[in-house]
Amino acid sequence: MYGDSCYSGLTVDIPLTLVKTDPGGADTTTLQIVTEDVETFTGYPGHLITVILYEPEPSQPYHFKEVELASARLTSADNNHVNININLANRASPARVSVRIRVDTEVPAGLYDDFVVTRLSNKSSNYTWIASLGFPA
Repeated sequence: MYGDSCYSGLTVDIPLTLVKTDPGGADTTTLQIVTEDVETFTGYPGHLITVILYEPEPSQPYHFKEVELASARLTSADNNHVNININLANRASPARVSVRIRVDTEVPAGLYDDFVVTRLSNKSSNYTWIASLGFPA
């Protein structure tokens, strides 16, 4: 379907840094993934979206462990929009997270869905959590 692009793979990982601007504010935020042309088959689970937090390993400097914060599935029924609520209670700010979107590989290989991720937004009440792409040095 996308003849003018390269076949890049089955998974995309988008790194984000979330910073809490108000220590007394809500411990939650919502990440919204917007796509184009998602078409999934009935009977299959859909494309997996996982939000991973990278927490420092106290016993190993410069090492991080992955903690799954939330997951959801993207299907045709979602109309190319998925909201994922993230709970960051008792987590350090800045929070280094990754939004991982993986194509549904339970369908036969010739039927993998080709779609485009067009937007990733952070929807935080009163801008309590702000997001930026990447991880700070």
